[in-house]
Amino acid sequence: MMGKLYKKMGLLTKGHVHEVDRVDLVGEYIGQTAPKVKEAIEKARGGVLFIDEAYSLARSEDDSKDFGREVLEILIKEMSNGIGNMVVIVAGYPKEMKYFLDSNPGLKSRFKLFFNFRDYMPEELMQIAEYACANKQVNLTPAATKALNQHIIDAYRDRDRTFGNARFVNDVIEKAKINLGLRVMDAENPKDLDKRALSSIILEDIQKVKFKRKRLVPNLPVDEPLLKTSLDELTKLRGMENVKKEIFELVKLVRYYKESGKDVLNKFFLHTVFVGNPGTGKTTVARILTRIYKALGLLERGHIVETDRQGLVAGFVGQTAIKTSEMIEKAYGGVLFIDEAYALTSNIGQASGDFGDEAIQTILKRMEDHRGEFYIFATGYPDNMEAFLKANPGLASRFDKILKFDDYDPDMLLEIAMDMFDQEKVKVAPKAKEYLKSYFEYIHERRDKYFGNARTVRNVVTEAIKMQNIRLANLPAGKRKTSGINKLLLVDVKSFALNNDSDVFQKKSMGFRK
Repeated sequence: MMGKLYKKMGLLTKGHVHEVDRVDLVGEYIGQTAPKVKEAIEKARGGVLFIDEAYSLARSEDDSKDFGREVLEILIKEMSNGIGNMVVIVAGYPKEMKYFLDSNPGLKSRFKLFFNFRDYMPEELMQIAEYACANKQVNLTPAATKALNQHIIDAYRDRDRTFGNARFVNDVIEKAKINLGLRVMDAENPKDLDKRALSSIILEDIQKVKFKRKRLVPNLPVDEPLLKTSLDELTKLRGMENVKKEIFELVKLVRYYKESGKDVLNKFFLHTVFVGNPGTGKTTVARILTRIYKALGLLERGHIVETDRQGLVAGFVGQTAIKTSEMIEKAYGGVLFIDEAYALTSNIGQASGDFGDEAIQTILKRMEDHRGEFYIFATGYPDNMEAFLKANPGLASRFDKILKFDDYDPDMLLEIAMDMFDQEKVKVAPKAKEYLKSYFEYIHERRDKYFGNARTVRNVVTEAIKMQNIRLANLPAGKRKTSGINKLLLVDVKSFALNNDSDVFQKKSMGFRK
């Protein structure tokens, strides 16, 4: 239409449209791209050069081997200094097209008109359906019209950015027409049917159209080596016996269902809440559990995408759903790990304009519509996560497993410390070990819900090794005995005084950050 309009206005000599995409413009080797672009320009001369999915020409700045940039440079030169008699129209998704325009300083100044095509409303899609029926010389019965209208409304509500709009409706009418033809062929005496019966799409024809995207979840076999490695890694973790027990029971149950031919995805949600204070191993177990799910064939890719409220919530109306959806799409085939998930519900019910609830609604819908395609692991403090699950009726029903991570006791904290010293190849003198035990008992007795557990232990180990290194650095090189270089003495841990005034690891400034 734009081509014809511009021709009528005398701006173009032909008014035709030459449609291309990245494949038509970009060459495989150096020197192939420019001729392809110039050929496309000449074919469009006198009309419109329409570049679909133009954003694919503007790839990452780090991709120095991509020839899409060369296409853009030639186009900009043509639009600025070319012989004219051609209009360039680029099209694509909103977000990607913004990136496209920002990828080259010359693009924004060359494109003067911007048209944002919103999705058609359900009533507009029904009008398109009626138009499609007229073109295909068929008609809808009242019952078929009512059913189609409801399906269109449902599809509109469930739509994402790949929603086909008019293409979707035309496809539905085409399939319904095929169903009409098959039904007529199965009739006892099709020759006796009148013209109206032969061209009427009835309720049955609409009902046979598959409107919803068929979810393809691969039936993958158990990866025994990966499963063994992951379970061994889980077993080696200190403490958390209740968590280990639940995971091992889950593995046995999933094995049983797979061996029995039962549908695992309809028996379990496998979305999991991790409850515990900092440093209790939630993130470590989440990563191991992701690999276990992959080994069991429950995940196609088995990767983990880690985020928090900041990665899901935007600052303006409507943006949070988009931001959350994009994060979820990154997790398809794997796990979306939401740290401090309770932050999404902390302001629900308050008149503060918080968009956490919008993120929750988006998450719940994706969990239902894309069941089995990804899993969510939500973590946080015990009290906060209880409030999180109560904040929305849909949350508790979606998470069918809660893993509780208890604080480590003093003996376990000491064992974790010894493991860390072993990893650093540092031997701990008996008196130093005894002092560390007393220190862990001291801080454990005074802990609150922000107690760092293994993170605090890591800080202690790091500080102790630093003090040992300082002690050795103060000695003349000739007095440093080889046997003592990797040995931790009592004097190295004395900085961890057993009183509140000098308890360095209870101060926020010393807190361990992920």
